[in-house]
Parts: sequence; C-alpha cells; structure tokens
Amino acid sequence: MSEYWDTYVDLIDGKPASIVLDMEVSQEFDAKEYKYAFAARLPLKKPSEDGLHAGAEADRLAIIEEAFIEAAEHRHYINVGKVTTDGKRDMFFYSLHEDEEALALLANKLYFLADYEIEVFKLDETRSWDFYFEFLYPDSFQFQRMGNHDVLETLEMSGDSLEAPRKVEHFILFKDKKMMKQFAKTIQYEGFTIEDGSFEKDGEGNYIVYISRVDFVTYNAIDELTDLLLEISAQFQGEYDGWETMAVTE
Repeated sequence: MSEYWDTYVDLIDGKPASIVLDMEVSQEFDAKEYKYAFAARLPLKKPSEDGLHAGAEADRLAIIEEAFIEAAEHRHYINVGKVTTDGKRDMFFYSLHEDEEALALLANKLYFLADYEIEVFKLDETRSWDFYFEFLYPDSFQFQRMGNHDVLETLEMSGDSLEAPRKVEHFILFKDKKMMKQFAKTIQYEGFTIEDGSFEKDGEGNYIVYISRVDFVTYNAIDELTDLLLEISAQFQGEYDGWETMAVTE
C-alpha cells in the first residue's frame, strides 16, 4: 500500500457512499502480477442513519480491519480501498492469487471471532484493474472536490469559518486560442471577471485564463462552483486547473 490515501463521497445505486482509496497503489505493485480482484463484504451491525459510517462499532471494526488488511498483505492480497454504503462495507483487494480461498479463510477467522458475517468473492474484470480505475478511482469532478476539501480544511485551520463570501480566483488552461476566447466570452455571462495576465502562455505552451467572482466557499457551494467550471471548461476544450482565495478570519 502507498501512503497516499484519500476519501470522497458519491452516490451508488442512488444512495450515498463513502469511498476510501489508495490513490497510488498501482505504482507500488506490478499490475501485471497483482491482476486478480477480490471483495470482502461486511454488513454493519449498527450503521449511522445515512448508512455511511459504522457508528458506535467504528473503533472495534477499525482494529479488526487493520489486522485483516495487514494479514492479507502478507498473503499477497493488497487492499486498494473500501466503500461504505447502505449499511455495508466492501473492502477491495488485488492479488497474484487466482482465487479467494486464502483471503476468505483469513476473513472468516478474524470476523467470526468478533461475531460478524463476511462474504469474500472474486470480481470479474474485462481487463485487469478495470474495477479500480473505472469504479473506485474518482472522476474529474470527484477529484476536484477532494482538492476543494483539502483547501477548505486549510482555511478552517487558519481560523476561517467559511461563512463570509469572498473573491475566489480560478485558473483554466487551453491549447486552442480560438476556444479560449470563446470560453472567455461565455464565462463573463456567468458573472466572472477576466483577470489581468490572462491569454498568455505558460512554460508548457498552454494559454491561461484567470477568472474571479465573489462567492461563498462552504463545502457545498465550492463543489457546485467547480462542477460548473469543469463543465464549461470542457465545452471549450479547456482544463480547469483549480482555485485559490484568501482566508477571512474576522
């Protein structure tokens, strides 16, 4: 496992889901060797009302889960992430083993002693690692939201309550100058200002557009805002490259 894990929330079958993912596991192990995918599914005894969290049993489960994942790795089943939704937790593994027998024996031993039922099964993939990259790995919107929340946590640590609206600056990259100009015209109809320094090339040959608008930066507000900018940028073959703002502490 790598040291770069992150979390995001999405909908699965219309229900909220919490996804915890090793973002760089494919760089730590040979995907051609660890090519078989497996899942271990655990019904939670007392999940929270939203079905996303283990509630009062969280601490107990964390201890069992840590022991399970560590022991599984010794048997060449590498944990790449977990999904909690609808009162169930699925832990996902890739292995050099073709079957789940060793993983299932280990899981049943550890969870049976704690009075849990757990189901272990193999995942069918058209191509190896499809499940990781097409189901678990965040898309561009989810990935941006993860970055949003990192910035907001930094603002909160500086004493920002996030309640005050403030100027937020965004950066969009373009390869095509014509598309960039069309984007600039369109984005102004959304109330954004084109900042000085726009339309110049960076060191990699991309045209940069700097835009700004006064907005709220609560978690929901900034996610909706970046979703909008990702959509509009893509319409003009642009790449949304993030945002920044100043902390408001008074």
